[in-house]
Amino acid sequence: MAEIFRLVMTPGGAFFILVHIVLVKEEIPAKEFAGQSGGVTEKMDKYVGIDVSDIQGVIDWGLVKQDGCRFAILRSIKQSGKPDQQFAANLRGCREQRIPVAVYKYTYAKTAEEAGAEAQQVISLLQENNLKCRIFWDVEDKESLHPLGKEKLTEVIKAAEQVITNAGYVFGIYAGLYVYKEQWFDFAQFTGPLWVARYPVSGVKTLADLPQEKYKPDVGRALYGWQFTSTGKVNGIQGNVDLDLLYEPPATLEQTPPEEIPDQEERYTFFAEEISYVRAQQLLEAAGQMDIKGKLFREV
Repeated sequence: MAEIFRLVMTPGGAFFILVHIVLVKEEIPAKEFAGQSGGVTEKMDKYVGIDVSDIQGVIDWGLVKQDGCRFAILRSIKQSGKPDQQFAANLRGCREQRIPVAVYKYTYAKTAEEAGAEAQQVISLLQENNLKCRIFWDVEDKESLHPLGKEKLTEVIKAAEQVITNAGYVFGIYAGLYVYKEQWFDFAQFTGPLWVARYPVSGVKTLADLPQEKYKPDVGRALYGWQFTSTGKVNGIQGNVDLDLLYEPPATLEQTPPEEIPDQEERYTFFAEEISYVRAQQLLEAAGQMDIKGKLFREV
């Protein structure tokens, strides 16, 4: 991975040699650069975020955002049919911090009728909260779902999909890689966004600890998201939390996202991938001296 050296002139006329790494994960608006030659614009290829429920308790979403969280996927409805106890608070916190959200529903449905009822509960919750976002159907309850067999479970999931898409929402599926490998249901029957869990490296992880792409779950088609640990540590959250990568911009989670407000604090994201971590830290410190804010990620 090459380093880029670029001469930048500030409005006051001073010149700096700007150093950054060729793989820039964030789109950098040209207006962030002074001078007449314009700026560098490169798209992010993955974004880091979390999925949460009332298991995490009360969350300080301001601290979560400051820690580098780019999106959140919230549990919607519990097995009881009632909303997650922290759903309203989590949605409010994400909206205040302008963190894009989607929701998931951990399903227990054994019949098409039960799946349809679960789906309608989620839709009602979103409508009550004026939220139009992607709905991920969480297929992992072994006791309820695995005994149904591939054909029956596919039929049950299809029933939920029909209710959700008929209501105008995007239907996605969340599952562990083992569910795909064991072929609990016919994955080929579903073309919506796919979010897959695989935990390649044990131990505590932070939002700066990105997994190497060689560990990315292989399910025969492109992934929308990858849950890469259940032992994440994020400022503003007590205890463990799931960490996720998204392979499309977080704004795609919401079908009617709020107007984007440019982040004036974070301009660069540095990756320490094929250079030493110490060297990447030096680059980050150099950028900080030039009043260029950013985050440092490393692959693990």
